[in-house]
Amino acid sequence: MKVFLSWSGDRSKAMAEFLRIWLPDVIQAVNPWISSRNISQGSRPLANIADELASSNFGIVCVTPENRGSEWINFEAGALSKTLEDSVVVPLLLGIDKAQVTGPLAQFQMTVSTVKDEVYKLVSDMNDKLGEAALAGDRLERSFEQNWPSFSEEFEKISLSTNPQEPKVEEGRSDSDLLEEVLLLARRQERRLVDVESSVQSLMRIREQGFRKERKVVAGSESRNRNVTQEIMANVIGLMLHKYEVLSAHFDDGAAWVGLEKMPIEGEDGFEEFQDTMVLLAEELKITVTAESPTGRYTHHV
Repeated sequence: MKVFLSWSGDRSKAMAEFLRIWLPDVIQAVNPWISSRNISQGSRPLANIADELASSNFGIVCVTPENRGSEWINFEAGALSKTLEDSVVVPLLLGIDKAQVTGPLAQFQMTVSTVKDEVYKLVSDMNDKLGEAALAGDRLERSFEQNWPSFSEEFEKISLSTNPQEPKVEEGRSDSDLLEEVLLLARRQERRLVDVESSVQSLMRIREQGFRKERKVVAGSESRNRNVTQEIMANVIGLMLHKYEVLSAHFDDGAAWVGLEKMPIEGEDGFEEFQDTMVLLAEELKITVTAESPTGRYTHHV
């Protein structure tokens, strides 16, 4: 089973790198993936990350005081929870209480890394997802007990390695990188949707009698894929237009309609920047985008 380890910042990265080694010591059937270690030289990192997000069915998000508001880990957690119906996303906390976690991460069942019973439950939940490859309960408990001291010692070192009051700049990850990753996932969903629609068209050429069930199944898949694609596109819109305070976004007939709290109008300061953002957004999503606010409306056609 592939386990995606999400990180942002130095201490979070150290947590993920340790888990990459520690988890297989406890459960040999898991295969942790972390972007700082598993991307081969010469490959495109963001494409690799998007592929791993799409193929993972368990995710651990390494959360520290300095990264709890990170767009990266919030996006990756959301992508993991939407990619597969049986996904499990667990924020693993270091140096921060559950009550201090806000935003998208707050919806998940969190684990405090200093509480042994909670870490064991995380490992047990992961083991349950393995099916026939899962360890027997007593064997899992023995394996965990043998490896817990190393986990506890290492996480204590990581906790003391950086002053939480002096957060560092996130390593090597920018908003433009995040946008590219979102778009990669959106395009993969687009390709999946095209494949499904092609299957529907093929079925429509077959006689109605005897194939109603198959068409119903494919149509259901089409609807789910379309919903996921629109959610990813809404994430792109929210990221690119965040400074204008996005209130809503909906899609209809190859177009997007976005409600904004504020929006500069032609002739005002900031209008050219807003116009350029709208052009880029429409071209990247390949749809017509209309933005509306109490002060006006702006549309860019593809």
